Amino acid sequence: MTQQEALEILKVGHNVYLTGAAGSGKTYLLNEYIRFLREKEINVGVTASTGIAATHMGGITIHAWAGIGIDRLASDADIKMIATNNRVARRFAQTDVLIIDEVSMLDSDRLNLIERVARAARGNWKPFGGMQVILCGDFFQLPPVAKRGEPVPQFAYQSSAWKEGRRLTTKWRRLAFLQFYECLKMDVLRRKP
Repeated sequence: MTQQEALEILKVGHNVYLTGAAGSGKTYLLNEYIRFLREKEINVGVTASTGIAATHMGGITIHAWAGIGIDRLASDADIKMIATNNRVARRFAQTDVLIIDEVSMLDSDRLNLIERVARAARGNWKPFGGMQVILCGDFFQLPPVAKRGEPVPQFAYQSSAWKEGRRLTTKWRRLAFLQFYECLKMDVLRRKP
């Protein structure tokens, strides 16, 4: 698939997982999509799992953007408190498209937490509060990180948020996800002794 074909898929408005090898132009493509959205006056939340990755797109960390800090889990009361924070509530309310780059470093618990905050802040119980979500990264490059003593985290694609957000509606998107899962299976087979 070419970058132009991928950009056209993003423009349709579906939730998308964008992947490719290091240096394949994922961040370039995201910047092109961000430019397109801003030209169309569509509000976009530009984030990444790390500050360095966020700066490549003029964004901030997803942890700061969503108001979750370094937490992995939160009670319903915590979610309500985060979602009603003026800055966080305004960000979610004004965002039509949420981009998260380097999603491979975001563990499943944190992606679920972001999704719960999105629903609460937007008052919309669709996946991610009804926003278009673009997840970008390469699960072969950077795994999720955990603090010393924490259990080994699961990948973001193992989260309920990922499964809810990936409702596939077109043959092309199904094909892209099937290709992705085939790559995951190949990696698992390569790692077996």
